[in-house]
Amino acid sequence: MTVTSDMLQVCPAGPGAADTETLADCIDRCLDCVQTCTACADACLAEDTVTELRACIRTGLDCADICDATARVLSRHTGYGEDVTRDVLAACAAACEACAAECAGHAPAHAHCGVCAEACRRCARACRTLLEALR
Repeated sequence: MTVTSDMLQVCPAGPGAADTETLADCIDRCLDCVQTCTACADACLAEDTVTELRACIRTGLDCADICDATARVLSRHTGYGEDVTRDVLAACAAACEACAAECAGHAPAHAHCGVCAEACRRCARACRTLLEALR
């Protein structure tokens, strides 16, 4: 059990169209990705090769913002909008996949990029799993 799943279980509106565990996992993976992408972008700024990491920084910050918005949308159940939820999940998965690909290219030289790529892959999988559960 996580705080996320605890909160979903006590919400008077219920968890929506997905089971609590799948939804909580997706929210938690999104929040993990927010932190990891933000920290990775910051670590990239500390590298001597920061100029070569511009795309990585930008992709990571975009991914963090999209994951943050996704976690927030998924955390609200009153007046649930299924179409918006599906679109946000698809966008989040795409952003995570793009960030994972960008970071993976830098991972051999920058360990923080490897950590970020893996967090992005986990988040993308969680978004796709939840998206499938909503169909």
